[in-house]
Amino acid sequence: MSDSIFWCLAAVWGSALGLFYFGGLWWTLQSLSERSRPRSWVALSYVVRTALVLAGFWLVLRKGAAGLFFALGAFFLMRVLITRRLLHGKGGHRHADQP
Repeated sequence: MSDSIFWCLAAVWGSALGLFYFGGLWWTLQSLSERSRPRSWVALSYVVRTALVLAGFWLVLRKGAAGLFFALGAFFLMRVLITRRLLHGKGGHRHADQP
């Protein structure tokens, strides 16, 4: 497989990991009011999301560090896109890092 194809696949994989992680975070926070033990729910969600995302990045890293950079870039790009999408849906247009 050529490097450019692998880098594209790594970026797609990073996007999927980002969607899973940040989408899972949003879902966890949305469902807190329905949980009897919200702290445990947040902790469990964090552990599961982090473990799966780290395993996903490890799979990319096995093929080379360059792919990891593309995957990480796409992962954090998904954070920005999901945040903007969720804020836009609530009537806000600010970036998540702004107070």
